[in-house]
Parts: sequence; structure tokens; C-alpha cells
Amino acid sequence: MATESWRGMLSPGTARSAARAININASAQKVEVDNRISLHYYYRIAGNLLRQASIYREEKNLIDLYIILLRFSSLMCETIPSHRDYQALLSKERVAFRKKLLDVINELEALKPLAQHQVDEINKGNIHRTVGVDQNSYDPAFARNQLSNSFTMQQVLARSTSELLQKQTMERNQALEKQMDRRFKKLNINLPNPKEETLSKHSILGPNGLQGSWAGSISGIRVQYPRNVDLLTQDEIPGLNQEHSHDPAILTDTYSQLRNSEMEPVLSLNDGSWSVSGEGSCSVDTNTAEEEIFQLNIRQPSIPPVLTQIQPQPRSISPSRVADPRPGLQKLSHDGDSKPYQKLHISVQMLEIFLKLAEANTKKNLETCGVLAGLLKNSTFVVTTLIIPKQEATSDSCQTTHEEEIFNVQDQRSLFPLGWIHTHPTQTCFMSSIDLHTHYSYQIMLPEAIAIVMAPTDKERTHGIFHLSEPGGVSVIRSCQERGFHPHEEPDDGSPIYEHCSHVLMNANISIDVVDLRNNR
Repeated sequence: MATESWRGMLSPGTARSAARAININASAQKVEVDNRISLHYYYRIAGNLLRQASIYREEKNLIDLYIILLRFSSLMCETIPSHRDYQALLSKERVAFRKKLLDVINELEALKPLAQHQVDEINKGNIHRTVGVDQNSYDPAFARNQLSNSFTMQQVLARSTSELLQKQTMERNQALEKQMDRRFKKLNINLPNPKEETLSKHSILGPNGLQGSWAGSISGIRVQYPRNVDLLTQDEIPGLNQEHSHDPAILTDTYSQLRNSEMEPVLSLNDGSWSVSGEGSCSVDTNTAEEEIFQLNIRQPSIPPVLTQIQPQPRSISPSRVADPRPGLQKLSHDGDSKPYQKLHISVQMLEIFLKLAEANTKKNLETCGVLAGLLKNSTFVVTTLIIPKQEATSDSCQTTHEEEIFNVQDQRSLFPLGWIHTHPTQTCFMSSIDLHTHYSYQIMLPEAIAIVMAPTDKERTHGIFHLSEPGGVSVIRSCQERGFHPHEEPDDGSPIYEHCSHVLMNANISIDVVDLRNNR
């Protein structure tokens, strides 16, 4: 959009309160990639950002439009290209969103000076805290500057993506090396140092090391590698049936016949009992060697048909570092460095409607969950639809199924995903470790997303509206690889992992639609 088209959007009071300083950088922070989240989900985030931008553009909300376009460009240039599936999957989406990114960069170039002007106007009343568009932050004119150096826009984006991937690959490799070093040090900490006698026995030069003469190996101790017979089933081995499957005589006889047709192992190990003569020859008693072969024959396990991934050991957390499972208080600070949220309105009646829908499960001590969706108008999100998906539940957990049906409802009605709601039939009103991981995906999709917990048996608080603290809580859950119920380490900044929402308002005038997908077959 041309610069002149934005001249009518220079009203300094548009959608922002003059009483609060605006920090563009805090509002458009980079989203770190999480490979546990599918690439398709990240593209849905990008699509939702463009929908938000379209609404702000229609409402002539210049500052929020600029922030959303910055988020989109960061997501497309920094987050999505570093996903492990970026090059392998969803090539159509990759091409389509790259084209959209070029349009967004052009629009950002035109918007930047105008956004700076509006931010300056709003921040004039905050002399102690004048925060604007940081000139050292992401600059939408970067691509244009590169064009003067004979680069095309596509080459600039490709080069930036390549450099980013190389940097992140190097960082991941360094982190992996440090992790492996720590594990090996932990394993070896209690192991005694080997004696020289032991080292000499395992030396390739023999027990006398460099001082002795070379001696050929013997076949006294062998390492037998797996052969085709090791991979045969009982039915495929001749003479072996269920009745005699445990008869050692039959096993020995059968294996001996099969071994005769194969090449004998050529790798042998010396146990340090070599007899070295002056001529460098080796004399070994035949009977002794045969006895050693019988007693010390070592069989290597067969190679498994499927490679399994090594599961990381659970992290041990110092008791003093375990995060408080209780929610933090609402953040009412107007500090310009804190991340601002758009207001979100929910219906008072919606909570009662959901409890009635969950009543049957609650009587059975089973959790019930629902998805919150709604609209964006005048910089305010409004929950207008309650979606009850197909789900599997226990007394302390609830898992949605057929998630594509949820996406279909949202797409058909042009709704934003605004969070989720679930019951604690017999527990108190809090968010478990599983709840925190569930909500993480909602808050990555939309920072304003909320988690509502309904606890009808809690005498102190029957419901709570929560979200992860940012950046502390979001960072902790992103780094956590645990599953099930487990403790979390408190955030580095000392904040709680999750807290009561301060951007949510109860509104009695909102009508609510219910879409119960459990009845659809």
C-alpha cells in the first residue's frame, strides 16, 4: 500500500491509550521454534496473523497493524525456516507464504515512519518512558537496501534463511556436545582408573607393548557376529519344533551343521596369555585353545530391525528451584517493557453452559474440555463460540481427538482460536503440568489465548482464568521434554509459570453459540 494511503490513519489515539507507553519491540518479539509443534500449525499461525492484519487495516488501526505485520515477517523469516520439516514438507504453503511475505515487507516499509510518528505522539505523555521503534531492531527496509547491491528479494530471503539455519545447526550441535560430555562425566565419575597391567593386555602390541616383538593372534577368544541363522525363527530352523525348542543337544547340533557352511570368524582377541619366543612365533597348547573356544565364545546381539531413539533421562530439579504449582497474581503494571495484550471478553453465561454440557462426565469423575473461538473487533477479542470436540477423558486429564474438525469449524466461521476450557471434577482450581503443556500450543498460536479451569467442588474458587507468564513460563514449557504429571523448574526471571489473566473481562451482553462435535459421527 502506498504511503499516501496511510495519511488518514495518523490519529494518535487510534486503538491505543495515551496513558500507556508503547514498546514495539516488546509487542513483536520473536517466536522460538518448537519442533514438537507441526509445521502445519505454524502456517496456521501465519494465516491468523494475516487475518488480524486485514481487520486492523480495515479499522485503520495503524500501530496494531504494524505490530502484527512485524510478527508475521519474523515468523516467516526466523521461526518457520528453522523448523526441522521446513524443506521437506508443505512446499505449496512455503511458496504461497513467501509471496505474501514480499507484500508484507513492502507494506512495512511504507508503515514504519508513520508508525514511529504515532508512537511518538502517544508516548509524549510518558516522558519518563519514551519507547518507540528501535532503529536497531528488524528493519523492513533491509530488503530494499540489499536490492541496491544487485540482490533480488528472493535472494535476500534465501540468504538470510540459509545463514539462520547454519547458525542454529551449529548451536544445536554445540549444545548436544555439551550435554553428552556432562553425561559421560557423570557415568565415569565413580570408575577407577585402569591398571597398567590391564592396559597392556588390551594393547594391540601385546602384553609387552613396544618392548616386545609382534606375535600373531590366536583364535582362543572369538567374537561371533550375527549370521542369517540368528535371524531365523524357530519354524525356519531345520529340526527345531515346539516340543524340543529348549533341548540344548538339538540346538547345538543344528547350529553346528549351519556353521559348517559358513566362513569362521576372523576377528580374535588375546587375553594377555600369549607365549612369545625369540623368533616372534607363538606356541599355544591345542587342548587349551579348544577349551577356551568352548568357554569364551562371545555372541554379539543381532542388529535390531528398527532403530530406536534414545530417550533423555528425566531432569532432576533442586527442591529450591521447583516452581510453585499455584498461579501468580494478575499483572497490572503499565511498564513499557512488559508485553501488552489485547482485551478479551467472555460471556458470563458460557461458564454455566459448559458446566451443564460437562455434567454427565463430572458425575462419572471424568474431565471435559472445550475450545474457545471468537472474533476480533476494535482491538478486542470476543469469545462467541464454544466448541465441544470429540475427546478421551480420565479423572485427571482430557485429550481432544479429530482436531481437523475443530479447525474446520473455525475456518468456516472465520473464528480465531482464543483458548480452551476444562473441568476438574474433584480437584481444586489450578493448572496441572499437563494443562500447562496443553495451553502452551494455544498461547503460541495467539498470545491472548486463555485457559479456563472449572472446579465445581473447590470451596475457595470454582473457576479460574489463566495463561502462561511471558517470557518466563512460555520458555520453561518450551524447554521441557517431560510428559505426564511432573514438576517444573521456576523461570529464570523469578516469575510464576502461569498467572491469572489481567486482560480478560466478563461481559453479560455476549451471546454464545455451542458446537458439540461429540454428536457428529
